[in-house]
Amino acid sequence: MKNRPIATICFIAVTFLVTFVAPIFDSSLYGIQGHPTEWLSFLPNAPLRHLGASLFFSPFIHVNFVHLMINLFFFVPMAMVIERKRSGTFLLFNVSFIHFQVLLALFVLSSIFPLEGKAFLGLSHIIVGLFSFWSLTNKKYGLLFLALLIIGVGQWQSQNELTLLAHGLGLVFGVELFFLGRFQNKQRLHGTN
Repeated sequence: MKNRPIATICFIAVTFLVTFVAPIFDSSLYGIQGHPTEWLSFLPNAPLRHLGASLFFSPFIHVNFVHLMINLFFFVPMAMVIERKRSGTFLLFNVSFIHFQVLLALFVLSSIFPLEGKAFLGLSHIIVGLFSFWSLTNKKYGLLFLALLIIGVGQWQSQNELTLLAHGLGLVFGVELFFLGRFQNKQRLHGTN
């Protein structure tokens, strides 16, 4: 463990800032009506609404303090382990890869299945992806169980199908990230021989 968790701390700070400052703009700012959890959340059938703000802000905004703390409870330890063992750049790449892959998949799926009117926010899809990626990378399969547990608890809580789908996609893209890393390592080994 050689790196300081600066990227993790910055991510936490931005998450708190967006979640607690956004409600100040609960007005018709720039013609946008409604609470920021509505207009900063990601709508798969309208990904570029409000100049695409939801593409970037949706993982940082949370419905309430409890939602925020539950997500950070799972995110922070995993993010710190990844950043301290690899780097902040590596962590931010993984977070971005999982997030944007999930949003792209939700957009594509919304053209096939009816997801109209449903929105997605928070960083739980990233958490599930990071847990699945790191568990496979380090052969710590208990972490993969935690990723599956998050999906199972969502099902048990009767979360909407968009949230459950995003969690499942987070798992899929965490696994994809693992296999891409293995492929890259094999290419690197073959390149040095």
